[in-house]
Amino acid sequence: MATRHEALSDEQREAQTALNRSWDGARGALADPEFRATLEASIARVNAADSTLTMSRDEFLADTADAG
Repeated sequence: MATRHEALSDEQREAQTALNRSWDGARGALADPEFRATLEASIARVNAADSTLTMSRDEFLADTADAG
């Protein structure tokens, strides 16, 4: 069931606004044929790769924290 925005706390409303902005940005990016082609090519390369290397949750979080 959807929650009315009036029923959300300020923090929840801010989070929802940020989520909406994120989805709007993603839709805009995917509407760009060049960006979408690059993304699809990247996904295809990952799907075609035969690497069995994996990364633990902690390694992933450490790598993404370093990138930010």
